[in-house]
Amino acid sequence: MGLASSQARLLLLTARKSDLEFRAQQITNSEMILAMQTEEVAREYSLKLSNQTLKYINASDSSEIEISALTLNSVTGKNGAGMKLQVFVGKTAENPDGFADWVSDGHDEITGYTDKDGNTITVEQYNALSEEDKAACKPQTTHVGCTNNYSGREILAGIQNGTMRIVSESGEEVDAINGTNFSVAYDTSDDAQADAEYRRKTASIQIKEKRLQMDLSQVETQQKACETEIDSVKKIMDKNIERTFKVFS
Repeated sequence: MGLASSQARLLLLTARKSDLEFRAQQITNSEMILAMQTEEVAREYSLKLSNQTLKYINASDSSEIEISALTLNSVTGKNGAGMKLQVFVGKTAENPDGFADWVSDGHDEITGYTDKDGNTITVEQYNALSEEDKAACKPQTTHVGCTNNYSGREILAGIQNGTMRIVSESGEEVDAINGTNFSVAYDTSDDAQADAEYRRKTASIQIKEKRLQMDLSQVETQQKACETEIDSVKKIMDKNIERTFKVFS
C-alpha cells in the first residue's frame, strides 16, 4: 500500500472512529434518559402505594367505614352525629367563607362577578375590592352537576388543600384529620392496578435498555476493530517513510 493510499485510508478510519464515538455517546445519553424514567416510574409507584383515604369510625363498635361524599351523611347519621361535606365555590357578600353544601344534583359555582358599573370582573379582581364595592357586586354562577361522588381519598386531599371541609349538624367545622370521628388510613384499593402498571412500564424500559446495551456492545466491537486497523495503517505508513528515507539517504 502506497503512502498516499495509506493516508487516505487513515483519514477514512479516523472519520469512522469519530462516528462510532458519537454513536456511543448517543446510546449513553439514551441510557441516562431510561434511568431517569425508571426513577420516575418508581416514584409514581411509591406514591400510589402510599396514598391515603379518610374513614369514619363507628362509635358503636369502633369499626372503620369507607367514606364518600354520597355516604357521609348516612354513615354519620347512624350515631346521631349528622355531618356533611362542603366544597369551596367562591366567596360572596352573602357567603364570605365561600363554602357550600355538596349535594347529589350539583351546585352553583361562581365564575365571576358584575360590578356596580355593570362590568364583568374575575373572582381575583372581586377579592381585591373593598368590602363596600364587594357588596355592590352581583355573582355570576354556573351550575356544576354532580359528576363526582368524591371518594375518601379525594375528600382527604380536599381537606388538606383547603377546598373541602366536613361540618357537623350545627354547621361547625369538624377536624377530620386529628379528631376522634375519623381516621386516616392507607388506600389499598388501587394497589393491584398500580403494581400491574409498574410492572408493565419497567418491563418496557428493560427491553429498551437491553437493545441499547446490544447496540453499545456492537459499537464498542467496531471501535476496537477500527482502532486495530488504524494502528496497522500507521505501521505501514511508518515503514513506507522509513524505506523512502533509506532510498534517498
